[in-house]
Formats: sequence, C-alpha cells, structure tokens
Amino acid sequence: MPTHDSQLADSSPPPGPLEVLEGGGVRVWAPAKLNLDLRVFPPRDDGFHPLDSAVVKITLLDCIEMRPRDDGEVRFMCEGADCGPAESNLVCRAIRRLGGGAVGRGLDVRLVKQVPPGRGLGGGSSDAAAALLACNHLWDLKLSADELSAVAADLGSDVPLFLGPPASRMTGRGEVLEPLAVHPFAAILCLSGLFCSTPQVYAAFDRLPAPSEYERDAGLLASQPPSAWRDGLRNDLLPAAEAVCPELGDLRWRLECQAQRPVCLTGSGSGLFILCDDQDEADVVLARLDDEMRSLCVVVRNCEW
Repeated sequence: MPTHDSQLADSSPPPGPLEVLEGGGVRVWAPAKLNLDLRVFPPRDDGFHPLDSAVVKITLLDCIEMRPRDDGEVRFMCEGADCGPAESNLVCRAIRRLGGGAVGRGLDVRLVKQVPPGRGLGGGSSDAAAALLACNHLWDLKLSADELSAVAADLGSDVPLFLGPPASRMTGRGEVLEPLAVHPFAAILCLSGLFCSTPQVYAAFDRLPAPSEYERDAGLLASQPPSAWRDGLRNDLLPAAEAVCPELGDLRWRLECQAQRPVCLTGSGSGLFILCDDQDEADVVLARLDDEMRSLCVVVRNCEW
C-alpha cells in the first residue's frame, strides 16, 4: 500500500456523516475505528467469540458519493485502497439489501477509500453503514435508527457500530453497543503493508493460554487524557496477531522503542497506534521516528459523530 505522510488525516473534517449534493445526490463519510482495548472470551456454541471493547471512531475517512439513475442500474466505482470485487463489496451489498437495482432505485456509486483493508480499522463495515444512511435518505425509506441497525447487523457484526455514537462499549459478537465517553485525543496511526487474517488470528488465539482478567475504568477514559490511562490498555488478540505475523511484533517493538510510548493494536491487526493527549504531543513523538517509520504514520483524532 502507499505510504502516508505524517500530517493530519482530516485537514478539514466534515461536520457530519451526510451531505446533500446538487442534483439530488448525497455524499457520505465513513470513519475508521480504533479498539482502544479489546477483551476476547472463548468461543460460544455458534463459534463466535464474545467481545468487550472500548471503540472510538476516528478522523480517517472513506467517502462515498451516490447519484440517482433512471434506469435502475447500480454502477459502482472505487478509487484508492483495494475495494475487492464489486459483487462482494459491503457497499454494494448494503445497497442491494435496501432494494438497490430495482425500478427507481438505480445509482451511480463512487467510493474513495483511504481506510486500508485488513488493518483492524473497520473500513468495510463503516462503508456499509454509510451506504445504508445514504440509501435511507435518497429513497426516503424512513427507516428508524433501530431498523437501520437491524439491517446493518445482517451485513456484519460490527456494521451497527458505525451507525452509533462517536465512541461505544461493544459487547456480544460486536452488535451490542452502549454509548461511551472518551476524552479527546490525538493518535499516531501506523499503517504498514503487513496483513493479518482475522480467522487465522482468532484460531491462534484459541490455541494460546487464556488471557488474564482485565477491567477498564470508563470514568477515567471520559475524564482524563490518554496519558492517565493508556498504559493500562490491552488487546487480547495482540499475542495471536504477532504469532500469525511475526513481522508485526518486530514493527511494534521498533515503533515503541523510537516513540517512547506504548503501542497498541486495533482489532485483529495489523494497524498499530500510539495515543497522545493532543497534537503537540503527537508532533513530539513523530519527531522521534526515523524517516521510514514516519512515512507509515498519519495523525488522527476522535471523530465527533
């Protein structure tokens, strides 16, 4: 994947997730997410692992533009990071789930991807949630938030997350959400070319000893900047991800040595991040990184919606 410069990922962040365009189209924004921490429990009878995670949306955004067509066709175009085949892309699946392709529901769809896949950032799920919002608006479906969330859950366990608040406590398979307050922060996001297969990471997790108990202090997350709580965060999938991809462990060690800050994993990887109290601290940490490491990094903040 192309490298990133170290400037903010959101030089002019949009004020909200949906913008109405001239001519009747819409532009929707799909934020990435960070798992600030992640507890993973043994699999249930249905094979899914129960989770407990503090998740926050961030200002690394995909953008989707949709414009109505009169012929009932859905034409999909993607730019930027790899979107995979159109027939299996979650944006196209979300559009079809709400009736796209039927008479009166044709669309020209342009997806501009900045959130790379396979990095634990939830970009595909966020794109799907944004597409549901766009279709609900364009076709005046009047689906409630609960109805949209039910459709989202059919598309993927963590799609409802991106229809929810800026930060959430995520439990169950990932579909049970509670609003969570998180103090504003800046984060240095390291996006290497390493790829972690989620099924392989979970299989490795099941082979490793069960992780120890862990409790987060939600009040501390809300009231204090990351310097007060970042040392206590934990992702139970980190040992498994580094077993599947040993290069990830090497990268994390190098980044931690250079940054002199804790380095965290989001999701099942391979995205790594360093939490900073603000942009000033992020600038100090970035200045410690060598040119190669800095070229992999971008600074993000909490998304406000």
